[in-house]
Amino acid sequence: MDNTDYYKTIAPRPTLCVSTTSKEGSSNIAPYSFATPLMMDPPIIGIVAGGEKDTLLNARETGDFVVAPLTSDWINEGVRSEVELPRGESEFEEVGLTESESQKIAAPGVKEAPINLECKYRDEFRIAGNFLLVGDVVHITVKKGALKKGRINLEELGTVGHVCGEEFCVANEVARIERD
Repeated sequence: MDNTDYYKTIAPRPTLCVSTTSKEGSSNIAPYSFATPLMMDPPIIGIVAGGEKDTLLNARETGDFVVAPLTSDWINEGVRSEVELPRGESEFEEVGLTESESQKIAAPGVKEAPINLECKYRDEFRIAGNFLLVGDVVHITVKKGALKKGRINLEELGTVGHVCGEEFCVANEVARIERD
Protein backbone atom coordinates (compact mmCIF):
# COMPACT_ATOMS: atom_id res chain seq x y z
CA MET A 1 0.00 0.00 0.00
CA ASP A 2 1.28 3.45 -0.93
CA ASN A 3 1.64 5.95 1.96
CA THR A 4 -0.79 8.31 0.23
CA ASP A 5 -3.46 5.60 0.66
CA TYR A 6 -3.14 5.68 4.47
CA TYR A 7 -6.64 7.16 4.85
CA LYS A 8 -8.10 3.89 3.52
CA THR A 9 -6.94 2.25 6.74
CA ILE A 10 -8.74 4.80 8.93
CA ALA A 11 -12.34 3.77 8.51
CA PRO A 12 -15.11 4.33 8.87
CA ARG A 13 -14.84 8.11 8.86
CA PRO A 14 -18.02 9.98 9.85
CA THR A 15 -19.77 11.39 6.81
CA LEU A 16 -21.23 14.88 7.15
CA CYS A 17 -23.04 17.03 4.64
CA VAL A 18 -22.14 20.71 4.58
CA SER A 19 -24.62 23.23 3.19
CA THR A 20 -23.90 26.82 2.22
CA THR A 21 -25.36 29.70 0.26
CA SER A 22 -23.47 31.83 -2.23
CA LYS A 23 -23.54 35.62 -1.93
CA GLU A 24 -25.92 35.53 -4.92
CA GLY A 25 -28.30 33.32 -2.90
CA SER A 26 -27.89 29.89 -4.52
CA SER A 27 -27.65 26.95 -2.14
CA ASN A 28 -25.07 24.17 -2.16
CA ILE A 29 -24.66 20.88 -0.31
CA ALA A 30 -21.84 18.34 -0.41
CA PRO A 31 -20.69 15.31 1.63
CA TYR A 32 -17.37 15.24 3.51
CA SER A 33 -15.63 12.46 5.41
CA PHE A 34 -12.50 14.36 6.40
CA ALA A 35 -14.27 16.27 9.18
CA THR A 36 -14.15 16.33 12.96
CA PRO A 37 -14.96 18.30 16.10
CA LEU A 38 -11.84 20.30 16.94
CA MET A 39 -12.82 21.64 20.38
CA MET A 40 -15.67 21.22 22.87
CA ASP A 41 -15.52 24.61 24.57
CA PRO A 42 -15.87 26.68 22.54
CA PRO A 43 -17.55 24.28 20.08
CA ILE A 44 -15.42 24.32 16.91
CA ILE A 45 -15.58 21.98 13.90
CA GLY A 46 -13.16 21.39 11.02
CA ILE A 47 -13.79 20.13 7.49
CA VAL A 48 -11.19 19.45 4.80
CA ALA A 49 -12.45 20.92 1.52
CA GLY A 50 -10.96 21.32 -1.92
CA GLY A 51 -9.83 24.84 -2.75
CA GLU A 52 -12.27 25.43 -5.60
CA LYS A 53 -15.28 23.69 -4.07
CA ASP A 54 -18.46 25.72 -3.66
CA THR A 55 -18.57 24.80 0.04
CA LEU A 56 -15.33 26.62 0.80
CA LEU A 57 -15.97 29.51 -1.61
CA ASN A 58 -19.46 30.12 -0.18
CA ALA A 59 -18.37 29.83 3.47
CA ARG A 60 -15.56 32.26 2.79
CA GLU A 61 -17.88 34.76 1.02
CA THR A 62 -20.87 34.63 3.35
CA GLY A 63 -19.27 33.65 6.66
CA ASP A 64 -21.45 30.67 7.49
CA PHE A 65 -22.27 27.03 6.81
CA VAL A 66 -24.33 24.16 8.24
CA VAL A 67 -23.02 20.70 9.10
CA ALA A 68 -25.49 17.78 9.14
CA PRO A 69 -24.29 14.31 10.20
CA LEU A 70 -25.46 11.87 7.53
CA THR A 71 -27.84 9.16 8.76
CA SER A 72 -29.31 6.06 7.17
CA ASP A 73 -32.67 7.60 6.27
CA TRP A 74 -31.09 10.05 3.80
CA ILE A 75 -27.85 8.22 2.94
CA ASN A 76 -28.50 8.01 -0.82
CA GLU A 77 -29.34 11.69 -1.26
CA GLY A 78 -26.51 12.78 1.02
CA VAL A 79 -23.84 10.75 -0.77
CA ARG A 80 -25.21 11.70 -4.20
CA SER A 81 -24.95 15.40 -3.30
CA GLU A 82 -21.32 15.11 -4.38
CA VAL A 83 -22.61 15.54 -7.94
CA GLU A 84 -20.64 18.07 -10.03
CA LEU A 85 -22.87 20.99 -11.02
CA PRO A 86 -21.98 24.42 -12.37
CA ARG A 87 -21.51 27.06 -9.66
CA GLY A 88 -24.88 28.51 -8.79
CA GLU A 89 -26.92 25.34 -9.42
CA SER A 90 -28.34 23.65 -6.32
CA GLU A 91 -27.39 20.11 -5.37
CA PHE A 92 -30.39 20.17 -3.01
CA GLU A 93 -32.75 20.18 -5.98
CA GLU A 94 -30.63 17.78 -8.04
CA VAL A 95 -30.65 15.00 -5.41
CA GLY A 96 -34.08 15.62 -3.86
CA LEU A 97 -33.10 17.15 -0.51
CA THR A 98 -35.06 19.94 1.16
CA GLU A 99 -33.57 23.13 2.56
CA SER A 100 -34.59 24.14 6.08
CA GLU A 101 -34.31 27.60 7.56
CA SER A 102 -31.48 28.09 10.02
CA GLN A 103 -32.01 29.99 13.27
CA LYS A 104 -28.83 32.10 13.52
CA ILE A 105 -27.23 32.10 10.07
CA ALA A 106 -28.25 32.49 6.43
CA ALA A 107 -27.06 29.11 5.10
CA PRO A 108 -29.82 26.49 4.95
CA GLY A 109 -29.92 23.31 6.97
CA VAL A 110 -31.09 19.95 5.67
CA LYS A 111 -34.75 19.20 6.50
CA GLU A 112 -34.16 15.44 6.20
CA ALA A 113 -31.29 15.56 8.73
CA PRO A 114 -32.13 14.90 12.38
CA ILE A 115 -29.31 17.23 13.47
CA ASN A 116 -28.05 20.49 11.93
CA LEU A 117 -25.06 22.38 13.33
CA GLU A 118 -25.09 26.04 12.33
CA CYS A 119 -21.55 27.37 12.01
CA LYS A 120 -19.87 30.74 11.60
CA TYR A 121 -16.72 30.77 9.50
CA ARG A 122 -13.72 31.14 11.84
CA ASP A 123 -10.69 30.52 9.62
CA GLU A 124 -9.17 28.32 6.96
CA PHE A 125 -5.76 26.76 6.63
CA ARG A 126 -4.18 25.72 3.35
CA ILE A 127 -2.82 22.19 3.47
CA ALA A 128 -1.31 21.05 0.16
CA GLY A 129 -4.08 21.48 -2.44
CA ASN A 130 -6.88 21.53 0.12
CA PHE A 131 -8.12 23.71 2.96
CA LEU A 132 -9.15 23.01 6.53
CA LEU A 133 -12.36 25.01 6.93
CA VAL A 134 -12.87 25.87 10.61
CA GLY A 135 -16.17 27.04 12.04
CA ASP A 136 -17.69 27.98 15.38
CA VAL A 137 -20.88 26.05 16.13
CA VAL A 138 -23.39 28.79 17.04
CA HIS A 139 -26.65 26.82 17.10
CA ILE A 140 -27.75 23.19 17.02
CA THR A 141 -31.15 22.05 15.79
CA VAL A 142 -32.12 18.57 16.97
CA LYS A 143 -35.29 16.73 15.98
CA LYS A 144 -37.22 14.78 18.60
CA GLY A 145 -35.72 11.31 19.05
CA ALA A 146 -32.36 12.24 17.51
CA LEU A 147 -30.62 12.14 20.89
CA LYS A 148 -30.32 9.32 23.40
CA LYS A 149 -28.57 9.78 26.74
CA GLY A 150 -27.19 13.13 25.56
CA ARG A 151 -25.58 11.75 22.36
CA ILE A 152 -26.73 11.02 18.83
CA ASN A 153 -29.18 8.12 18.81
CA LEU A 154 -27.03 5.72 16.77
CA GLU A 155 -29.29 2.78 17.47
CA GLU A 156 -32.28 4.42 15.75
CA LEU A 157 -30.66 6.78 13.24
CA GLY A 158 -27.69 4.78 11.99
CA THR A 159 -24.92 7.28 11.32
CA VAL A 160 -23.05 6.90 8.05
CA GLY A 161 -19.34 6.25 7.78
CA HIS A 162 -17.19 6.42 4.66
CA VAL A 163 -15.03 3.33 4.22
CA CYS A 164 -13.33 3.95 0.87
CA GLY A 165 -14.34 5.02 -2.64
CA GLU A 166 -17.99 4.11 -3.14
CA GLU A 167 -18.19 2.07 0.08
CA PHE A 168 -20.09 3.35 3.12
CA CYS A 169 -21.32 1.75 6.32
CA VAL A 170 -24.12 2.44 8.77
CA ALA A 171 -23.28 2.42 12.48
CA ASN A 172 -26.18 1.58 14.75
CA GLU A 173 -24.58 -0.53 17.45
CA VAL A 174 -22.99 0.85 20.60
CA ALA A 175 -20.51 -1.07 22.79
CA ARG A 176 -20.06 0.15 26.34
CA ILE A 177 -16.54 -0.37 27.71
CA GLU A 178 -15.70 0.71 31.25
CA ARG A 179 -12.40 2.58 31.62
CA ASP A 180 -10.68 2.61 34.99
